[in-house]
Amino acid sequence: MMSKHRYAVLLTAVIVIGGFLLAGCSGNKEASGEELVITIWRPENTDGIEKWWAERIALFNETYAGTYRAVQERFPKGGAQGYEDKINTAVISNSLPELILVDGPSVASYAENDIIVPIDEFVSAADKADLLESVMEQNSYGGKLYTLSLWDSSVALFYNKKMLADAGIEAPKTQAEAWTWDEFYGVVKQLRTNDRFGCTFHTNSGQILYYYSPMLVQNGTDLMSPDGSAAEGYLNSPKTVEFLNWLKRFYDEKLVNIEPTPTEFADGKSAMLLGGANNIDTLNSKYPDLDWDVTYYPVSNSRVAATPTGSWTVGMTTNTKNKAAAFVLLDFMTNTDANITGCPASGYLPPRKSSQQALPQYNNPPYRVFMDQLANSGAPRPRTPVFTVLNPTFGSVVSDVITGSNPKEKLDEAARRVDADYQMNYAR
Repeated sequence: MMSKHRYAVLLTAVIVIGGFLLAGCSGNKEASGEELVITIWRPENTDGIEKWWAERIALFNETYAGTYRAVQERFPKGGAQGYEDKINTAVISNSLPELILVDGPSVASYAENDIIVPIDEFVSAADKADLLESVMEQNSYGGKLYTLSLWDSSVALFYNKKMLADAGIEAPKTQAEAWTWDEFYGVVKQLRTNDRFGCTFHTNSGQILYYYSPMLVQNGTDLMSPDGSAAEGYLNSPKTVEFLNWLKRFYDEKLVNIEPTPTEFADGKSAMLLGGANNIDTLNSKYPDLDWDVTYYPVSNSRVAATPTGSWTVGMTTNTKNKAAAFVLLDFMTNTDANITGCPASGYLPPRKSSQQALPQYNNPPYRVFMDQLANSGAPRPRTPVFTVLNPTFGSVVSDVITGSNPKEKLDEAARRVDADYQMNYAR
């Protein structure tokens, strides 16, 4: 997401070039009759999620027939016509709809750039208390609540039960027993054989921060200062260097595959997988003969737990004229009833205590591991307006380090790059 400064530059360019303007989508326009139209933009997603959206929007329009009508517009996640580009262009042309989907770590950027507005006036204290603590933290900025979550996510360790049993390894059954960094390294090393890797790690640079930043929190640091304004002393701290040297060891000793295939674990080419809860549906449906289970995300050597969390949320834009009406749809897409159908359809996790209680499968294995982590140790990604710079920058650092680069040098370069962006666009 671009900063206010970049928006201003682009807006000037747009005017000079010839007054380009998208068709306006904001303002809660009235449709025929007395229905008030509420438009929501979102990125395209999996078949299961697409089906859920269609059914939920249809239910809203049936429930509020004669009063409100919801219209959804979807866009590809990436590419020239991708979702973020649509948002950027709509900001420039002042044509945002009433509601937009915001990825969890982008809430701070959207809020800082006045793209979305606080919704505290519409969310009761009881409703806030129903949200998981990490969800409230992710969806807030500057002490104000800006979005509500569709669902949540986490990362844990999938393991091949036979491979661990044959190696005489018993996986932790509670989070209190989770493997420490050193214990986890030893387990992965023990499971490595000539024809399989000890574990599969995520190497997609866009997701590296999501998978690994909680380990920095475990180690007593983070990628940014608490207020999200500085990377120096955090992103390049000695504790971050320590983490990267630990991670690098797995690759240096070839305990994990530097270029894993998407099905490496399922194909028996790896004994474990560091992966998200959305893998559960895939393994159950496509690999019914695979005997697997899930254990907890590793903890620090001093047994501090912090685990990945966060996913898509719904926010209200600054273009909204009738906020109360827009919140009716926002709430309808994110409340407990929406979670009850949306979480199973998406393969993700409930962001509310009430929806977890209403869905028994999330209180039993294998989902219980993920829910334990969300309840006890969820660590949202850094809340900073420069997340769109921080995320790929840290991903590139990790990619460079595991292929031989010096961790401290790469982290120092990264901290300078992130801080320069903040100073240019957000420093007051």
